[in-house]
Amino acid sequence: MQAGNWLTGVEHKIGIHQPHYLSIRTNMKAVTLLTLLLSAALPLSFLSQLSSPAQNSGQQTSGQSQARPFPTTNYYRSPYARPPGYRPGEYAARAYARQMEREEQQQNQQKQNQRQQGQQQQASQYGQLKQYAQVLGAPNSDKDKNKGYTYADKVNIDGMNRTFQCHLPAGYKSLKNMPVVLVFHGLQLDGLTMMYLSNFNPVSDRNGFVVIYGDGIARAWDDGRGSRSYDDVGYVCKVIEKIASTVSIDKRRVYACGISNGGYFSQLLACAIPDRLAAIGVVGSTMMQQAANRCHSNRSMPIMFFLGTGDPLVAWGSAGSGTANGELNDLVELVGANKIGGVDSAMARFGGILPVPELIDFWTAHNRCSNNPYTTMEPDRDPKDGTRVQRQSWGSSGSEVVLYRIEGGGHTWPGGFPYAGREFAGRISQDINASELLWQFFKSHSR
Repeated sequence: MQAGNWLTGVEHKIGIHQPHYLSIRTNMKAVTLLTLLLSAALPLSFLSQLSSPAQNSGQQTSGQSQARPFPTTNYYRSPYARPPGYRPGEYAARAYARQMEREEQQQNQQKQNQRQQGQQQQASQYGQLKQYAQVLGAPNSDKDKNKGYTYADKVNIDGMNRTFQCHLPAGYKSLKNMPVVLVFHGLQLDGLTMMYLSNFNPVSDRNGFVVIYGDGIARAWDDGRGSRSYDDVGYVCKVIEKIASTVSIDKRRVYACGISNGGYFSQLLACAIPDRLAAIGVVGSTMMQQAANRCHSNRSMPIMFFLGTGDPLVAWGSAGSGTANGELNDLVELVGANKIGGVDSAMARFGGILPVPELIDFWTAHNRCSNNPYTTMEPDRDPKDGTRVQRQSWGSSGSEVVLYRIEGGGHTWPGGFPYAGREFAGRISQDINASELLWQFFKSHSR
């Protein structure tokens, strides 16, 4: 049988006639064509579901939903694969934006947690310091003849009772008039804390002078801008009068010193009541331009500065080794210095704070000193403290201006105790002792 007649023979044997054969072939062609059309129109994911019913039913029974394909431009032409208003890349852009927002929220939360931990640590350190200061300031028994006596007192000014701490040196006798050193705390501190921070009491006991630790209202002093509503200068005058009436003091030998906000206030006092002060000392602060403008006294005021190049609140200006080191900016908020200006020279000058070169120029001009300082390097007594100290002095006798430039020093009292961790306040130089040097400076001056 020929090949072309083979199908006809089979059809003859099974009884399929020619008309039926043509009908079957036509139907087969129609089914094939319909299948091709459906394949082109339906998404591949839908066809895969139709082709694998057992696999889909197994996933549904296991509780796992089938992953949706990521909507890229490959599906742009299919009306079944994109949501209404979809554009190529829009889904990815929204997903990226949400991811960035989550990461930013996590970073902000982490910073907030770190700040809270730092504040808790500062509160703990301040509480310990406060307790120690209270113990240090407690009255001593009569059996202890090597230590002085500390007591709290108050004065009334403008209808307000304002307190202060008074330390009488060991061996105090009412028949002998003693010098007085007024010590003023920085922002957010108080007199008791300053007693501990400066460690002035042992210096008083060894050298026989009275120490007064003032308490500023709201833990602050007048910085010279004239924006404070409390009469801090009048308060100091009242304290001097109260001490003179209760303790034997030498009114010609009254001195003032302070750190940070207390240093600004000490310079304000030098301009406001120069007839009551014999000399002043400043730690960790420069001067407000407003206070300098109001300083009309012609009387020279001997002054000694202790300023650290690593102090974030001291603007050195172009003549210094730098401004803030950038790592201690949290201290600006801690001590409230953001209320009086920034931490670099430009912001400080804009805020009314004199950079160090202008500060020295002001006081050397006020005391009519020469412009050429005498410069020496202090011995590096503690190589591990990370500081070196340079001493510069202008003038002589009753017109001295002295600057201890502390390379690497922070917003701290040299030779004193910390009121905050190094990460906040910076390094404390142990090469010098500010309290000892201040007294050696003070005792050589009298009104």
